[in-house]
Amino acid sequence: MYSFRGFTVDPGRACLWRAGEEVKLRPKVFEALSYLVVNSNRLVTKDELIKAIWTDTFVTDDSLVQCLVELRRALGDEAQACIKTVPRRGYIFTAEVTEVRPSASASPAPPAPTRKRSRRTAIALAAFAVATIAVSYLAQVRPRPRAAFKEKDSVLVADFVNTTGDEVFDGTLRQAVAVALGQSPYLDVFSEERVRETLRYMGRSPSERVTPDIAREIAQRQGVKALLAGSISSLGRHYVIGLEAVNAATGDTIVREQVEAESREKVLGRLDEAGTKLREKLGESIGSIEKFAAPIEQATTPSLEAFKAYDLGRQKHFSGQYFEAIPLYRHAVELDPNFAIAHAALGITYGTAQEYDLAASFSQRAFELRERVSEREKFYISARYYMDVLDDGDRAIEVLELWKETYSRDFVPRTNLAARYGAIGQHERALEEAREGVRLNPDAGVAYASLAYCALCLGRYAEARATIEQALARKLEPPYARYMLYGIAFVEGDTAAMGQQVDRVAGTPQEAGMLAMQSVTAASLGQVRRARDLTKRASALAQSRGLKESAGLYSAGGALWEAAYGNCSDAKQTAARTLSISRGRLALSWSALALALCGESTQAQSLVDEMRRRFPQDSFFNASWLPMTRAALELQGRNPVRAIEALRPAERAELGSNSSLWPAYLRGLAYLEQGAGREARTEFQKVLDHKGVLAPKDFGPVAMTLYPLAYLGRARATARVGDLEGSRDDYVALLTLWEDADPDVPVVRAARREYRQLGLSRTGT
Repeated sequence: MYSFRGFTVDPGRACLWRAGEEVKLRPKVFEALSYLVVNSNRLVTKDELIKAIWTDTFVTDDSLVQCLVELRRALGDEAQACIKTVPRRGYIFTAEVTEVRPSASASPAPPAPTRKRSRRTAIALAAFAVATIAVSYLAQVRPRPRAAFKEKDSVLVADFVNTTGDEVFDGTLRQAVAVALGQSPYLDVFSEERVRETLRYMGRSPSERVTPDIAREIAQRQGVKALLAGSISSLGRHYVIGLEAVNAATGDTIVREQVEAESREKVLGRLDEAGTKLREKLGESIGSIEKFAAPIEQATTPSLEAFKAYDLGRQKHFSGQYFEAIPLYRHAVELDPNFAIAHAALGITYGTAQEYDLAASFSQRAFELRERVSEREKFYISARYYMDVLDDGDRAIEVLELWKETYSRDFVPRTNLAARYGAIGQHERALEEAREGVRLNPDAGVAYASLAYCALCLGRYAEARATIEQALARKLEPPYARYMLYGIAFVEGDTAAMGQQVDRVAGTPQEAGMLAMQSVTAASLGQVRRARDLTKRASALAQSRGLKESAGLYSAGGALWEAAYGNCSDAKQTAARTLSISRGRLALSWSALALALCGESTQAQSLVDEMRRRFPQDSFFNASWLPMTRAALELQGRNPVRAIEALRPAERAELGSNSSLWPAYLRGLAYLEQGAGREARTEFQKVLDHKGVLAPKDFGPVAMTLYPLAYLGRARATARVGDLEGSRDDYVALLTLWEDADPDVPVVRAARREYRQLGLSRTGT
């Protein structure tokens, strides 16, 4: 047997014990724990662990991830310290493990009954039988009242009736109650997005106050079981707070609670007490309440002013005004630097604004404060930390799967899981999660954005467009929707639809991003001079709006496609300009790859070293961008075998996003250099098969510009294997695409020259 941190692992009985009580585990979950414990303080790779648990069955990484999710949940808080995930490699059990010799007196299992105990056991059983009969009789003569609420019934929170004259309570108390009740897996709090959408259907402003009368109408329209009405009034310096759950259909009171706060500063604390009592009266178990009941002041903030700013930010956020939400969230954390969920909200809004380093810094701070928040917010903060700070998809998936299991009606883990599964190329699974996210919350714009992007990755353009149009018809504005519609129109050759999306975002915070999209589509058509101008305009506009990282991102994209097209002088100048604007993660990564493609090994290595120094935990950089940069340098050194070897760490994430198309393209170049035409053609085909991967985060220094280059690569590879007709077809398709290309672009000149060398006339096709 083995012990660690109060637990005892008994391999003989296949049991886990804690303080003399058995912790129930599925057999496979116990086997995973047992293997990790026996092999503590060393890296256990995923393959090794899978072989140890599933000796006679083939399973994927997903089964192992699910095992670890269940194990972490069973260990509770101990899991954070005991099981360390090494991204894309495996796990290390870090707790100190002590081997325990089993003995009759020291067994953690309950001892078997003996003859000496038989008499006492019989007496105890008889007493228990009498007690059971008595309880049964009492239950018949005085039946226990039925719970007023059933599990999974929904409740809508109305705005408080505020007669104090203090505006700080307007909206704030409603949001505070929603946070308190939202901790519960038992209750289903009707979301803010769905409230706003229903108000639109009712012909009302989505920002209108939700009075009890309006709340009841919303509840009746949406089939919500109950509405929660609140009130606050003042008696001198004291405040009286009332909460009442009302049957939406009949108007009858289900339960009522009233408390008094001695001062303005005590209001949130007393409101929290009332909310907890209300949850119990609605039928939630004491055990559930004890587990999921972080105090409001701890889970949010003791500052009413900070909460007010946060609530105003949420209103902007949920209406699709991400940029406008940022100053309000920032004001909230200025008023209370320990406001964890406001830091997390800043992380997601800055990420949407493409300010990824700022997003990471706020997500990092939220993670440091995570012990202050509720269980649900802890899931949210942890997932954002693994995505924004560490870029660790495996760990993020573990957290999101556990979140999904704990709060089964929450759409947020579904949309995030869609993104994470898509990032590792599991697009069908991502699509399934995204669809469930829309089903759970059909009024969340981000859910539609997730579903549309998943459809794009599978090349289902019509489905992606229909998804976005469905959201727009509901008066929602999904993040990146206009960029995706522009990308779909470009793929389908619909210039009129492209122009419509450009016009839609003119004068909005999305305009700079749309200019970047236009620059990439121009570059993919070989119109390099126009693309350069658009890139500079996009970068300048972003800078003028204080979005330095976005400005650097757009500029770095220009450096990357310049390098890929053979314009190395312009690529180096653009990379230098990029790094004078921003030294964010993507600006550094893309500039490093651009310089490597141009053979600037010293400068590229310097940027790699900076990334390692500043972002040592960024697993995506280590698993993707670093191998790609190394491979590019090896290609420039005419070492194709070493280039292919350098790309091995990037294999798992390939074809998951735009950035992940680069390994296939670089590998295709390496095989061409080796003379392996068939293998090269296979790699270039991967890029051509994923034309629909148009990730807004990466814009197009990726799929859009790689698409014509992959055509050229396939044409060369096809000629290498002797299929001249097939090669001819590829050159014709490529040169048709580049019909209006600038004539001095190196790669365009090379394609036309190679076509002529095949002995084929362009005019004769």
